[in-house]
Amino acid sequence: MKRYIGHFICSAEKRVADFIKNQVKDPAKRDFGSIKGQIIEVKPTIYVLAAAAAVYLNKDSIYYQDPKLLKAMNHALDFIGANQREDGSFDYPTCNFKSAPDTAFCFKRLLLAYRLLLKYDSKDGTKELKDKYYFILCRALNGICKGGFHTPNHRWAICAALMQGANLLDGEPVADEYLDRMGEYLAEGIDGDGDGEYAERSTGNYNAVVNSAMIAMFEESGDEKYLGFVERNLHMMLTYIDPDDTIFTQNSLRQDQGRTDYADQYFYQYLFLTARKYNPEFDAAAHKIIKDNMERVSEAPDCLHILMLHSGMMNYNFQGYGFLGTYRKFYRNSGVMRVKTPKFGYTLRKDKSAFLFMKVQDTPIYIKIGESYCATRNFVPQTLEVKDREYVMTSVEKGWYYLPFKNYAGTNDWWKMDHSRREILENSEIRMTVTIHEEEDGLELTVKAGGLDLLPLRLEICIPAGSILDNRHFYLRAEKDSGMILRDGYLNIIHNQNHIRIGPGYGTHEFQGHYSGEEFNDMGYTIYLNEYTPYEKSVTIKVLD
Repeated sequence: MKRYIGHFICSAEKRVADFIKNQVKDPAKRDFGSIKGQIIEVKPTIYVLAAAAAVYLNKDSIYYQDPKLLKAMNHALDFIGANQREDGSFDYPTCNFKSAPDTAFCFKRLLLAYRLLLKYDSKDGTKELKDKYYFILCRALNGICKGGFHTPNHRWAICAALMQGANLLDGEPVADEYLDRMGEYLAEGIDGDGDGEYAERSTGNYNAVVNSAMIAMFEESGDEKYLGFVERNLHMMLTYIDPDDTIFTQNSLRQDQGRTDYADQYFYQYLFLTARKYNPEFDAAAHKIIKDNMERVSEAPDCLHILMLHSGMMNYNFQGYGFLGTYRKFYRNSGVMRVKTPKFGYTLRKDKSAFLFMKVQDTPIYIKIGESYCATRNFVPQTLEVKDREYVMTSVEKGWYYLPFKNYAGTNDWWKMDHSRREILENSEIRMTVTIHEEEDGLELTVKAGGLDLLPLRLEICIPAGSILDNRHFYLRAEKDSGMILRDGYLNIIHNQNHIRIGPGYGTHEFQGHYSGEEFNDMGYTIYLNEYTPYEKSVTIKVLD
């Protein structure tokens, strides 16, 4: 770690430089780090204060014992205290007010900065700062204990804060109250399964948030069961890293879905576990995350304050480097198959219209099948059977119509009628089977559709805008929010130096979908392979050397 500590310090110093510029002299104005007349949020100030405390206390920093920074930190804590609710809570003013979970997130940063001051300031030159931290922390615990939550991860942030608060106020009567409240949350059971997945399936964000809470609860209690959740999740995350080292986020149930993220926020979690008990996969992952982060000239993960509290992490010597070269893992609970081969990676998803994602280095491809069949707009696999490098996905959809009520519905207002009481006429069905076969250089898809005849189906292969499309008849650049029907033959795709071939094409109709409820690839380019039912067609997606 020694060669990377300077990177953490430098990144923290950049955050602190902006922080000092934004300081105000009169905290009563309640506009620290904000513009007058606009919504005030203390969370960014609380977060940067942890970095500020770290560089103020780090002898290798240009801000070591800087009086200007100390003054700014004191002003910042006055601002935070002035904007703390009467019950001790903080607002997340975009949506959450008197918010226990957001107060818990703030509490964690405040507490770690406070512990830094206790650990490194032997001469007590920061007594005023520590007193302000302690006062704010004690007030915040009341709001955390008496509040509620919205989302699954909120519970564990609250639990961690209550456990930390009980230790902070050990011996005080209120500590028991915090532990009792924590017990109510824990009685629900922690939502991590045997594969390491949490309920929100948020690989780009909330997995790391829950891991952080579990690590905190382990540190406060010494109970190894909390680290078990972290260890399982970090193993899982290694199979959610694509060939270009970004995280696959398409299966997330939160706002990170579809976002492109590196694994930077997992760095200290991999490091924490391997520093405690050597794990070659975690060691190599942590090393790759921070080495690649520095080489990308990105800001280091915001965890200098955490590193400085753990000498084992600060002094750790990496032995490996890299993520898993290949993997093959079926997550049965979420219906997700994740595969990485030496040439490409891919993901199959049950119960999703975009049922297949493929990644060739940094070139993403995803596949859907448009149906436009009564209320159905896309093939959504209801089953996923996993074989040896072959997968079978199926669905059965019914064509249906409402029938009139046999008796008066009690109103002639359509929107007030109880349509669940209507009889339904089912007069057709579509049975679809998609078989995906893995080959050394790509995938072969076979689509078989039967039942109702003359239904126009569309196999939609979605590729990045800007790709070059080429065959013996044409050469063009793919435009955003556009597409083409590949009627026959093969199509070469070039994107970011990656060469892919798709085909053979087929296109016996030009129907592009129903006018209502369709999902359009408005950020990329779509290649359509169109045919009427019944049919059975195969298409290959090959990676060219």
